[in-house]
Amino acid sequence: MQEKFNNATPQRPAGARPLDGELILADLPRFIKEIRDEAAYRENGKNAITVFKSEHATTTLLVLKEGEKVQSAGDEKHLLITLYIIEGDLSFVVNQKEDYLSVGQLLSYHYGQAFQVLAHSECICLLTVIK
Repeated sequence: MQEKFNNATPQRPAGARPLDGELILADLPRFIKEIRDEAAYRENGKNAITVFKSEHATTTLLVLKEGEKVQSAGDEKHLLITLYIIEGDLSFVVNQKEDYLSVGQLLSYHYGQAFQVLAHSECICLLTVIK
């Protein structure tokens, strides 16, 4: 298996890290602190960091301020999405159906339609997308 790495950027000068390989360890508490402390979170009310990315799967850690939304693009095609709530609470809306999620809950969604996430409080979640 070929390992893949993320390069450092001006926004994340210490951001070089492995994204794919035989074994990838993600230090979620460190990443949560990092993305909360970045200007993107203060200025935009949301921020994210990819903690794993392979040819068929991506896992992203998201932090959202209360009232912030995230939505999928209508043309995205994925087989499965899972959303795990680490902190806070949110609504997951698809086809005008709204599900409420709170700390410790996991939502699995067989993708077929565009969706929207709305944070009811500051929220931290782990989003995994399977292609």
